[in-house]
Amino acid sequence: MATLEKIRQRKKILAIVIGAALLAFIIEAGVEAFGRSGGKSAAAKVGKEKIDIMAFQRRVEQEAAKDQQNQQQTDAAMRQQQVLDEMINEELLKQEYEKLGIYVSNDEITKLMIGQNPAPAVVQFAQQYGAKSPAEFYDFIMNPGKQGVQEAQVLELRNEWNKLQEDLTKQYMFAKLQNLMAGCMQANDLDRKQMAEDESLTNVVTYAKKEYSTVPDDKFPVTDEELKAEWQKLKPMFKTDENVRLIHYIAVNIEPSQEDIAAANRIADAAYIALQKGRGVDSVRVLGTVKIDTAKTVQKDMPAKVRDFFAGAEVGTTRRDSTSGNNHVMYKLINKELSLDSVELSYVMVQGDAKMQKAVLDQLNSGKTLDDVKKAYPQKVDGQLKQWQRVYNAPDSLKAKIANGGENYFVYMDGEQGATLMKVDSKKAAKTFYTLATVSYEAYASTKTSEDLRDKFQDFLNKNKTVKDFEENAAKAGYNAVEMMISPSTAQLGTGMYGQSGIKDSRKAIKWAFDNKKGDVSPIFSDNNDVMVAVAIDDCYEDGYFPYNFTQGKEFLTNRVRNAKKGEKLMKDYQGKAKDLNGYAALMGVQVDTANVVFASGDPKIEPRVVGRMSTAKPGTLQGPWKGEDAIYVYQVVRQEKAERKPSKEELDNRYAQQRGAQVFANPRNIYQILTKATKVEKHLIDFY
Repeated sequence: MATLEKIRQRKKILAIVIGAALLAFIIEAGVEAFGRSGGKSAAAKVGKEKIDIMAFQRRVEQEAAKDQQNQQQTDAAMRQQQVLDEMINEELLKQEYEKLGIYVSNDEITKLMIGQNPAPAVVQFAQQYGAKSPAEFYDFIMNPGKQGVQEAQVLELRNEWNKLQEDLTKQYMFAKLQNLMAGCMQANDLDRKQMAEDESLTNVVTYAKKEYSTVPDDKFPVTDEELKAEWQKLKPMFKTDENVRLIHYIAVNIEPSQEDIAAANRIADAAYIALQKGRGVDSVRVLGTVKIDTAKTVQKDMPAKVRDFFAGAEVGTTRRDSTSGNNHVMYKLINKELSLDSVELSYVMVQGDAKMQKAVLDQLNSGKTLDDVKKAYPQKVDGQLKQWQRVYNAPDSLKAKIANGGENYFVYMDGEQGATLMKVDSKKAAKTFYTLATVSYEAYASTKTSEDLRDKFQDFLNKNKTVKDFEENAAKAGYNAVEMMISPSTAQLGTGMYGQSGIKDSRKAIKWAFDNKKGDVSPIFSDNNDVMVAVAIDDCYEDGYFPYNFTQGKEFLTNRVRNAKKGEKLMKDYQGKAKDLNGYAALMGVQVDTANVVFASGDPKIEPRVVGRMSTAKPGTLQGPWKGEDAIYVYQVVRQEKAERKPSKEELDNRYAQQRGAQVFANPRNIYQILTKATKVEKHLIDFY
């Protein structure tokens, strides 16, 4: 069976060793953090349930191992926050499932995994190991003795199978929750009638509006008392689920000086002179300070800047790229050869001794099909026919066999317990392959440069120990003090509302901000070797609400209060001063505009509340002036147009789902938001730094 060969071919020992070492390190770090946390044991609390810090650390280790295996570099704090959010969501779902009685029965999961119509993910999983069906794969890992395989050889596959089953169970339970929510939010007859009426009539409206933004702000001052009163009216909008700090931070990039750049240029010059010697790169390798990458490729896959240059070049030719920033790049053509690229191969795997291997080879070359041989040797022979493979990087011995291969199978690999037989069905024309060495060297800040930058930054902090001085004098010293709102869940300084990445390894600076008080200025944090940061705490918001005077909120409230004043002033200026729409437009200094107003869909140029008034206004009657949130409106319904057709029940049901029902509330993001609002969630991760 192909599964056995696939197991033998999978090289996961290194990943397991690395993962074990990483686990030991992270658990050790977790125990140390546990001590710093003052004995707390929960990374978070969801309702009455705790997310244990050690369980959290194990999960972080698993994600770190995946990132390492996939060669991804993820900021540790970002990974930890993502893992915690996932575990919180899982606990929220678990509690909701228990309340609603949602579960997946043994019969349901059996059908998903090995039934007549298994889940596509299970089919794909089984096929990648050479099994014809999930049921066959399941039988193999649960009864390995039937295939002559030892129990230890299938343990890893069994774990992967169990993990897949666990994931599918979660997906299936979540789908049940979605269906339950969707079923509770179906349109009834009254809903359909209302939606049909809302869309059945279009009011063609002419209107004039005077926007508040066209009125000077300085004539409408706003007091603190007015801001407080407006904040009180809108208080629910200012609620925060976590404690918040308003800070300013300065980030100083540790960049090479002009002296460092000059030194890098000298090293790069020496590297290029060395690169020009001989046919290889050994003369460069002895420098020990440059990075060398060698790749075998066709012309179209070469770096675009040198693709055409090396296409007709002789072996040994070098090219120096123009310097990109402080990074020096140079190339050398090491070899050029005509080689097979893609071939169509058939291969057969045999589990058995040398006698059996020869018998299978003879039968295949005598004209018997793979299916015939598999019937003669059940469970001992498997293979794939007519598979296209790229072989340009294959060992020369194999390429020689393929080049000389004809209609017959030949032995690719063999041993005492099995062999792989191969046949070349067809070949694509040979291509020219280029072995290109890329040599690079990047200028970096020297120790002296780093120390000078730190000394200068420290001198600034010594002279500016208050928040006011920190922020006001930053620009004079050549720094940029950046304002930011942070919570205990903030993983990096500099992250924005759209998720853009910030300063790596800046979590300790965030932790400091929550361990100190308003008005404090931090020391220098340099956990990121490329950046130094310092933080000043402007304010602390810990009573569950943002105050009326925090920066963004104050601007929002000021605009609302000022607009209300502008509206009152404009209402006095215009009320009863004109007899028709054109007269009001002239008073406002604007043009009359036209809109087709449908209650259900609104109009982007008109405030929603005004759309509601326009939709129910009596035709031919001048309406207004009316004070909106952003403008003064005067309008008149010119005529009404009834829809030519009535929407079907299916259309109304779909529209309800999109606007008020399942598609709004039963999507994953909104489900998690709903559950988070319904259950108290406390995050304590910052306590463990």
